[in-house]
Amino acid sequence: TEAVLYAPASFAAYKQAQGFVILGIMGYAGSWRRTGKTGDALKAHVAAAQAALKAELLAARERHGAKLVMASGATNNGVLAQAYSLCAELGILAMGITSGRALAYSVGAMNFVVPVGSRFGDESEVFVGLCDEFLVLGGGPQSLAEAEAGLAQGKPVRVITGFGGAADALAMREDLPQLLRIPG
Repeated sequence: TEAVLYAPASFAAYKQAQGFVILGIMGYAGSWRRTGKTGDALKAHVAAAQAALKAELLAARERHGAKLVMASGATNNGVLAQAYSLCAELGILAMGITSGRALAYSVGAMNFVVPVGSRFGDESEVFVGLCDEFLVLGGGPQSLAEAEAGLAQGKPVRVITGFGGAADALAMREDLPQLLRIPG
């Protein structure tokens, strides 16, 4: 990747100096085939996810303008790949906050990267700390834990429902009135 590497504290200072607002996007980082869908149903599912992500990225850009930076886990699969591709298409700055292990895989197009630790999940505390708001589409246990940590810190969390995983699990919880639920 051609992204500029930062240590967490260095990026936090850069973020503050630039006035960036970091939107953390969480979701499935693997193949869409894990949904069990095939053929046209799979294509429609992926297209619907992409359309929902695009709408939310456009809304975030409307709220924050050029100060918006999208952050995710760097890998170029699943929801993360869609997010990085859409940011490139829409001219939104993108970054990865990820374990060093993820950098051994194909990564999305990004401007900045903050590697933390060597195992998947090592980066979660830094990810939640650096992000100002979150968007969840699908996702597994790590996405769920990060969204819950963001909520515990009083940060806005939006979930796009209808794609299963952490987003739908969060949306069903009645103890989260502050959660913003977006039909997918």
